[in-house]
Amino acid sequence: MRNPLLNSAVTSGEDNQIQARWKTSPVAWISRSSFSAIALMIIAIPCCAADAWSNPRPPTPPIQLNPADWFEDVTQKARLDFVHQFCHKQIANILLSNGAGGAVFDYDNDGYMDIYLVNWGPLDSVTSAPPNTPRQPNRLYRNRGDGTFEDVTDKAGVAGHSYASAAAAGDFDNDGYTDLYVVNIGQNILYRNRGDGTFEDVTAKSGVGDTGTGISAVFLDADNDGWLDLFVANYLTYVPSQESEQNPGAYPGPLAYKGEPNRLYRNRRDGTFEDITQAAGLHRTGDRAMSVTAFDCDWDGDTDIYISNDDTPNLLWINDGNGKFHDIAIDAGVAFNSIGEAPGSMNAAVGDVNGDGLLDIYVTRLGYGSLYLRTPKGLYEDRMWASGLGLLTQKYTAWGGVFMDIENDGDLDLCIANGSAFTLDGMVSLLLENDGTARFTDAGPKGGAFFKTPINGRGNAVLDFDNNGKLDILITAISDRVFLLRNRSPATNHWLKFKLEGTRSNRNAYGTRIEIHAGGKTWRAEATCPSGFLMQSDPRVHVGLGQTTKIDMVVLWWPSRVSQTLTNVNVDQILVLREPSQ
Repeated sequence: MRNPLLNSAVTSGEDNQIQARWKTSPVAWISRSSFSAIALMIIAIPCCAADAWSNPRPPTPPIQLNPADWFEDVTQKARLDFVHQFCHKQIANILLSNGAGGAVFDYDNDGYMDIYLVNWGPLDSVTSAPPNTPRQPNRLYRNRGDGTFEDVTDKAGVAGHSYASAAAAGDFDNDGYTDLYVVNIGQNILYRNRGDGTFEDVTAKSGVGDTGTGISAVFLDADNDGWLDLFVANYLTYVPSQESEQNPGAYPGPLAYKGEPNRLYRNRRDGTFEDITQAAGLHRTGDRAMSVTAFDCDWDGDTDIYISNDDTPNLLWINDGNGKFHDIAIDAGVAFNSIGEAPGSMNAAVGDVNGDGLLDIYVTRLGYGSLYLRTPKGLYEDRMWASGLGLLTQKYTAWGGVFMDIENDGDLDLCIANGSAFTLDGMVSLLLENDGTARFTDAGPKGGAFFKTPINGRGNAVLDFDNNGKLDILITAISDRVFLLRNRSPATNHWLKFKLEGTRSNRNAYGTRIEIHAGGKTWRAEATCPSGFLMQSDPRVHVGLGQTTKIDMVVLWWPSRVSQTLTNVNVDQILVLREPSQ
């Protein structure tokens, strides 16, 4: 398929200035710009004999479980047979390096999380598949509730088209059924959930068929009017003839291409959207987004936006409460990493990692990542090295990073999907355990055999697919199958999960802030559209409670400004809450 974005262009003067400014420091870090020479040597290695137009190597076989493993590869047992279609023999350009993901959401309202995975296919001037090579579909898997899934793609009508990157889920029309937005290189797709197990393509009538080089999207209520708006993150304008000036013959890094503006679409409440990027103060050129994260950074009741950029500084857009934004990333300390560089950022995970009630940010990068701890004054300190994460992650190339409480002990741990940007050889994923003070250690040996298995990981999502209160992991990989890892940790700690429904607020209740008080301790969390690198996680809010057996009080602040207080709440349950009328 031919893509209208694959046209000739010259790098702008602004981009040249950025490229000159962010040169590699004496401290070693890896980015797609600085590593091209190594890529040149590696990509010449012949690929193994397989059908290169589907995948140049066979999928990773099922990973055998050892009795003590905390995580079990149940992909085959769960009947998830998705394999990412690569359509090339090697990672030969920057678009082939990014991968594809999907979304976790409950499309049929049966209380179990379903899985949607997006696919690539042939793309003119990007892949090398012969003419008329068929595109493999995106796939929707319905959770049967018995540990298995069924493929309902054809029935649901969500096979998609184009070269897909990511997906986001949200109920944009407030009818009680979660809709689906597919992010493509080419025209994006908005599928409206009809509520009968099928979806309608409403892209044309809705006005959100952005035709950029899409990489990420998130639903949020930017103006707090009770209807979900849509933010689309775009990457760069790919030029097939562009070559690396530093390393001729290798594929060039992101700064060789012109960045593409992101888009904010306001929900008109009638099934259509309008592009308000300029009016909201969000229009910028020269950035190359890899993902977008929406959360209430300053806990003031409106949703802010964090953009992870590739080889350009990251952005933190603060919402003024009326849907207008200004960037404070440099002043707040979240634009660069701890050595003052802006290597390729992939995604931002948000959560309170040190138990002080403030929301922190972890950023995965192709260079040194960042753990930004928020201070009471509203600034951030990059504690990547003091936390132990610098040493634990420095030899890997990180893509999807997610916070999760592995053992429900009340502390947010980390799972990171790693993989090469230049070869199809894999890297191990990381499972990192938090001691509660934002100090991390390697829990891979506890995690088990999967965390010893090299894959070319990209998207990474957290979900509780069997509703047993233990968080599971879903990872996508380039030119490989998907990986569903069931949490079988022996811990007997307690937990609480929130399934929220807005009435005056948006139906998904994205933006609801939650406080849990028990035994003198307080947990803070927020209901968000949980986007990551290429993936959206389980939207239900999950809180590990350790040995706490009784909740004294739960306080919710809904986006409508209505507050709700619950007392004497039992643990170990999925708490389904509807927003009070007043």
